[in-house]
Amino acid sequence: MNGLGIGHFNQNQGLGNAVDGTTELAPSFHRGVSLSNPSTWHNLKYAYLSVSYSGNENSLKEPSATNGYSSLSNAIWVVPIKSISSIGLSLSPYIDQRIKLIDQDTLSFQAFDTTYGYTRSFDRSGGILSFKISTSYKLNDRVSFGFNYNILFGSARQNESINFGGSSVVQSSRMRYNGLINDAYIGLSLLDDLTLFSKITYSLKPLESAVEKKYLFDDVDGDGYHDYDPPYYDFPFPDSVSSSPETRVQNMHDPNGYKVGINKLFNDRTALAIEIGSMKDDAKNDDSILRNPMSNWIKSTNSIKASLSYYPDNYSLGVFDKFSFKGGFSHSQHSLKSDGDDIVELGFSIGLGFKFKPVGNQIDLSYYFGHRKYSDVPGKEFIQQIQFGISLADIWFVKRRQK
Repeated sequence: MNGLGIGHFNQNQGLGNAVDGTTELAPSFHRGVSLSNPSTWHNLKYAYLSVSYSGNENSLKEPSATNGYSSLSNAIWVVPIKSISSIGLSLSPYIDQRIKLIDQDTLSFQAFDTTYGYTRSFDRSGGILSFKISTSYKLNDRVSFGFNYNILFGSARQNESINFGGSSVVQSSRMRYNGLINDAYIGLSLLDDLTLFSKITYSLKPLESAVEKKYLFDDVDGDGYHDYDPPYYDFPFPDSVSSSPETRVQNMHDPNGYKVGINKLFNDRTALAIEIGSMKDDAKNDDSILRNPMSNWIKSTNSIKASLSYYPDNYSLGVFDKFSFKGGFSHSQHSLKSDGDDIVELGFSIGLGFKFKPVGNQIDLSYYFGHRKYSDVPGKEFIQQIQFGISLADIWFVKRRQK
């Protein structure tokens, strides 16, 4: 997944945070509240600062391979305003671009009656972050609106190298990204126990990159950087060359799509939600300017998700009444641009939360397990994700009475 296009989209694997479970639109944090859906934030009684951290592992049995990493998955601050509107700020990873590929076999070529062996490698590091400015407004008891102004930014470095049995000849480059994506939300209460949610995503400014290609050099000291560290001197000397001018690559990521979800309350503490969505990427990747390790990328994604939520009791003093539960499953189908092959992912999640303090502080732990099946690859890729989150509540912007 990370070798396709510009990298791995975090939204395409596991859970977005520890508190909301499988679905994005339906309330699962509290009764009537999803921290991923701004149109529900007016139902909060307190301001919340919520942080989630995740550990991920991906593995293949044939061929045997395992990758793992951990990182911040989401940080969000939400302030409700008089139970009518709200404002929030969040920061989360959007695209992970960490990848390292090395040829398994040594290739060869002939020159001047001599056969030379060589191996190739490709590595890229960095990624793109998403900073969201969000707000909501409750029109009446039946209708509410939400909006995300999503700012994409970040940078990445990549090296393509050929090793001839000694030092490597390296072509390095650096990319700086920026883009703007908007999300519009609507919440519609059909009945007292039945609510419909929808989301529309569109690109205000498709993701673009400023690409700076460095001078080709012989990496004598083997550190991957164009420098000199006596007694090793990369050739040519770094001081004797300059970088090429930056080249702008536009329309690298241009998403548009929708999600629709319905939430059914069975009682004050139990709810069932179903969510479907479709996302298309009208990107125009140009491999001649920005090299991708694989000449393909995800063109569209269709998904269906379902979740069962059990909320804590806001008034009970019993210990077990302060626990919350979230379980669900998801099914996604990604279609690739070049050859039309599909990647199908099926996953299951389970989460447990504990509410403490009168204002409703909460700690959450979630686990996701799934597998992917590729059209052109034998076997399956298995995915595991564990997340830990903590949410702290308080009353903000209240004018204190002077003593």
